[in-house]
Amino acid sequence: MSFTGDYFQMTTQTKTNWSVVGMLVAWGLTLATFIWNAAVNQAQTESRLNSVEEEIKDLDSRLDTAEAFRMSIRADLAEIKTDLIWIRRQLDKE
Repeated sequence: MSFTGDYFQMTTQTKTNWSVVGMLVAWGLTLATFIWNAAVNQAQTESRLNSVEEEIKDLDSRLDTAEAFRMSIRADLAEIKTDLIWIRRQLDKE
C-alpha cells in the first residue's frame, strides 16, 4: 500500500512539474511572439520610411530638372522677344 501511495505522489509531482514546464513554455512563446511582432512592425516602419525617403529624393531630382527646364524656356523666350522687337524696329524703319 505504501508503494501505491509513493507512486501516486510521484505521479502528481511529475504532473505538476510538467504543468510548470508547459506554463513556462507558453509564457516564453507569448513573449517571443510579442518581440517578433514588435520587430516586424519596426522593420515595416523602416521600410516605409526608406521608401518615402527615396521618393522624396526622386521628386527633388525631378523638381531640379523641371526648374532647369523652366529657366531654359525663359531664356529662349527672352531671345525670341528680343528678336521680335528687332524685327518690329526693322519693319518700322522701312
